[in-house]
Amino acid sequence: MRLNEAFADEGLEERLLKAAEVQKILNLSRANVYRLMKAEVLPTVRIRGAVRVPYRDLVRWIESRTKQGQGPGG
Repeated sequence: MRLNEAFADEGLEERLLKAAEVQKILNLSRANVYRLMKAEVLPTVRIRGAVRVPYRDLVRWIESRTKQGQGPGG
């Protein structure tokens, strides 16, 4: 199951996520998420003083960094 399918029923597809929500999805500390956001490693949107991560872009970011395993003998 793809990540976007797993969360599709929760209405996240169009949401802008807070650091705490990204933390749960990536299973990282909040401090690490803030570092990734500040370093612009994660895709972010700035709205006044708030920084958010578009869910759809986070899914693409994860998928682009996911290495596909090779089958036996590959």
